[in-house]
Amino acid sequence: MSQNDFKLMITCEHASNELPARVKDLRISQEDLDSHRGYDIGAFAVYEELVSKFKPDFYSSGRYSRLFVDLNRSLRNNKFASPAGIAYHESYWGEVEKFVVQNLPEISEDPSKAGCVLPAIVHLAIHSFTPILDGRTRKADIGILYDPSRPAEREIADIIVAEIRVRFPQYKVRRNYPYQGKTDGLCTALRKKFDPHKTGCYVGLEIEINQKLLLR
Repeated sequence: MSQNDFKLMITCEHASNELPARVKDLRISQEDLDSHRGYDIGAFAVYEELVSKFKPDFYSSGRYSRLFVDLNRSLRNNKFASPAGIAYHESYWGEVEKFVVQNLPEISEDPSKAGCVLPAIVHLAIHSFTPILDGRTRKADIGILYDPSRPAEREIADIIVAEIRVRFPQYKVRRNYPYQGKTDGLCTALRKKFDPHKTGCYVGLEIEINQKLLLR
């Protein structure tokens, strides 16, 4: 399978720690904005490098801090988001969903008639994680998050893990670490909405990189 066999989508939801000018009066400290609570430190640089190298069919990154609105959580898990934050969330997810709709085969109501020989869309969402959380050191350099109940996602995850281990043997790579790939988030929402029968037409994986590698 090569990149010509599918549409590639690369996103970076927690790219920025900025706040919109009109909401600068929010009680969010600069210290929080500059920390892992405010954004995924270093993730945007990785995202830009991947976009430059692979020339994806669609790419998008968040413009504002996750403390304004978390683009990698559904709105039901953005309980404290302002109306402006909700509007931005809807706009961002709407653009992503528009691309997916345009490039996926029509969903069949009959699971036996639904399916793709190869993924129609492969979505890589780029994130980073803090090396130490709540006093505990994370035991991985790179995490590949996916839904293990979906065969196509397991297959693509295996390919990515193998490639990283060949190119960067010094890094410890783990699957579904430091988070589970099927929890609430953009990839999970897209799976449920556009590939409910687990046909593999949409494949969404999150690439989590330890921030200790990005702060050097």
